[in-house]
Amino acid sequence: MKMKPIAAFSGMSIIHHALSHPAFTTTLHRRLSNVQLHKKIIAESKAEGTKKPIQLNAVPDKGDLYNEDELMGLLSLHFALNDGNEDEVNSSPVNEEAIPGIHDLVLQTINDIESSSTTPQLSDIKLEEDSPSNLDGSMSILMGLLRDKKPDIRAIASDVDGTLLSSGQVLHPITLDAVLRAIDQSKSNMQQKIQYFFPATGKSRRGAARSLGPIIGPLLYQCPGVYIQGLYCVDADNNVLFERKLPSSAVNAAEELVAQFGLSIIGYDGDNLYSTVLTENVIELSELYGEPTVELMVRDGSVVNLVEHEPGMHKLLLMDKDIERLSSVIRPKLEQLAKLHDATVTQAIPTMLELLPKGCSKALGVQKVCEALGLDAETELLAIGDAENDVGMLQMASIGVAVGNACPQARNAADFIMKERNDEGGAGLAMGLFGFDD
Repeated sequence: MKMKPIAAFSGMSIIHHALSHPAFTTTLHRRLSNVQLHKKIIAESKAEGTKKPIQLNAVPDKGDLYNEDELMGLLSLHFALNDGNEDEVNSSPVNEEAIPGIHDLVLQTINDIESSSTTPQLSDIKLEEDSPSNLDGSMSILMGLLRDKKPDIRAIASDVDGTLLSSGQVLHPITLDAVLRAIDQSKSNMQQKIQYFFPATGKSRRGAARSLGPIIGPLLYQCPGVYIQGLYCVDADNNVLFERKLPSSAVNAAEELVAQFGLSIIGYDGDNLYSTVLTENVIELSELYGEPTVELMVRDGSVVNLVEHEPGMHKLLLMDKDIERLSSVIRPKLEQLAKLHDATVTQAIPTMLELLPKGCSKALGVQKVCEALGLDAETELLAIGDAENDVGMLQMASIGVAVGNACPQARNAADFIMKERNDEGGAGLAMGLFGFDD
């Protein structure tokens, strides 16, 4: 059974996390500096030494964190630190009931340290049971589970916008190096750890290649790919593995909604993009996000509706700069019409809603590509993403990683949440942590 982000520390992880941090021993020593507290800690360690099962999304109990030997190890550390400093110990009477347990002191100390820590570098993070994890927040992923999965990872699927690409629509150097390494391994004549790398994106294939720049872009045409939210999937030889288009009734209903609210609309037919009005939003899709230039839908010299395009559209983008209106007004109406016309709604960018054929998603496209490549996504795939449209892919993969800038839905779906954002090379770091051999 696939486990999701675990809001608890393992016993060994927290002990080694603590002992390895230069500020920990000093801070904990200060908090344990009352002789009467020693007696309370010893009593707690004897009374509550049995470990309990780790609970998901729960505040860790001291029994979750350490057994009696681990408690006594921490206590021994404190006694060693305290040697020669008895004169500094406060011997005044203390209300024993008001004294916090060692569990509370350790958590307080960890939280104090984490709140003042800088973003860890890749060299500081090791995928080992006794290492600090890179989870965003005060709790840590149970790294042992992911460490055990890592050797079986043979493929990497990654979102593009917001994941591989930074907010400036460029590749961070760390991510660039990681993608090159993944593609190089997949193309090697020697047996390598990573046998496949492929983008899983809402972009067209041409748009993804253009966005990823002159180094990575041309290489995408030698890789499998999941494009247009899983509606156009290809193998490394450019064979179409899966394709699906919207019913014409869904396109027609969406165009009526666009006219009612003055939205911008773009229809995707592979690498060909069409609209009925070249608004600022429409033009920006090419200029800012690297998609192919959007063409007006013209027939016999006149602009016509997208529904008249043959052989149909893979998906529609509905665009509005008013994010609040798009979310609270337009989306409910679009979802309602989607139910009536065998379609579904997803979102990757706050100013855009996407209408797809019913039952389709990026996750389905990833599944189709994995099946064609002979991969078991649940045991052999590392998936990386940041947005709502990545949720299914992150849930399906053996290891699903959300970058630090990910939306709440993606974070909840992931097995691991990077502290590093896309602007900090989070996707590249994730590939290093969970994909490549050390």
